[in-house]
Amino acid sequence: MALEAINKVKTAEDQAAQALEKALKESKDIIKNAEREADKQYEARLTEAYKEAEQIKSKFISESEVESEPIMKKGKEEVDHILNVDANKFNSAVKLVIERIVNFNGNS
Repeated sequence: MALEAINKVKTAEDQAAQALEKALKESKDIIKNAEREADKQYEARLTEAYKEAEQIKSKFISESEVESEPIMKKGKEEVDHILNVDANKFNSAVKLVIERIVNFNGNS
């Protein structure tokens, strides 16, 4: 009877050790799975954030292009106007500048 009790205790201890080992393995698996899932969610959120940032950037670039279009058009018109100055006006402006330089230097 004592031997039987000892065997039952030994069996119970073995079962407890196996249950503990199984529980530890399962807890490690749960932790690994949780870490993998957390990494996947992190990557998904990061990807989503990059997409959203790119959309915001594109939106602001488009808005800026629309807002700058009239300014660029006016600047181009002014450049074209300057480039198309009548040769006579240009020559008389050059003469005027030369006269002022000569008169200034001649009076000193």
